[in-house]
Amino acid sequence: MDVRTWIMADLMTLATRLDRGVLECIPPDRRIERVDDGGIAPTYVLWHTARHHDVAVNRILRGAGEVVEGWTDRVGARGDLWRGLAEAEDTELVTELDPEAVGLYLLAVAVSTRDWVETADLAVLDTTPDSGAALAALGTPEDRFDWLYAMWDAKPATFFLQWEAIGHGYNHLGELVSIRNRMGLSPF
Repeated sequence: MDVRTWIMADLMTLATRLDRGVLECIPPDRRIERVDDGGIAPTYVLWHTARHHDVAVNRILRGAGEVVEGWTDRVGARGDLWRGLAEAEDTELVTELDPEAVGLYLLAVAVSTRDWVETADLAVLDTTPDSGAALAALGTPEDRFDWLYAMWDAKPATFFLQWEAIGHGYNHLGELVSIRNRMGLSPF
């Protein structure tokens, strides 16, 4: 198996597991619940995962428009699209987002990346993109996101595909499965 096929398979496996293991199990009206006396709402985890992936792959790695641009009305995002990049939940934002549309947006981001990987000149992965400029262009406040600017600074392009699109996605898939189970919604 070549690397391109492997990456595409990882992206689609992630999307399938998110769809079947989370989105099909947690009804949209329950995705704003917080378990464990103040846990994080599944909608925020989904939004956070989608935003990191979309910004990292499309804005930073590809230098292209983000998938979210076609989803803002459906998901209920009214601007400040850097919101959701923080690990800590933006509770106000959760009340503004459409839980079902957020899940579908995350799946669309994964499919978009898979489609790009299928035909992309992967020589781009040998570069070091200017992540700081991309975050600034998004309006990401440097004083509140100094940790993200630092974490992404001078990272090779492979980082944005390996970690932000795939590793980070699987990390939050595990979190979502744990939340689903604590909600009493495990299909097993």
